[in-house]
Amino acid sequence: MRPQDLIGHDVYDPDGRKIGRVGTVYLDGATREPGWVTVRTGLFGHRESFVPLTGAHPGAEGLQVEVALDVVKDAPQAEGTLSAETATELYRYYGLPDAPPPIPVQRVPKPSDMPRKAPAH
Repeated sequence: MRPQDLIGHDVYDPDGRKIGRVGTVYLDGATREPGWVTVRTGLFGHRESFVPLTGAHPGAEGLQVEVALDVVKDAPQAEGTLSAETATELYRYYGLPDAPPPIPVQRVPKPSDMPRKAPAH
């Protein structure tokens, strides 16, 4: 699965609880492989939390990660772009070795993203 294809998929914790929906995919700063996703959480999906893809795999309902829902909810938040400082916080929070900051993958626009043309008169 290409990194862009993960966008919009539901994410579930090891107990099958839905964490949210993938918003952005980030490549690992060292390997350039998908390493993180942001997941829209909260009542209306206004909060975006980083979730590591270490050990993640496709599940019956969506993407299954090895991180519990409660752990994701308490993860450090990044506003806007991911700074090196916040990346370090995230690696430490999830118990991962320090690495270069993750790199966001640009989403390829879908036809439904394109504005509709007004009918000609």
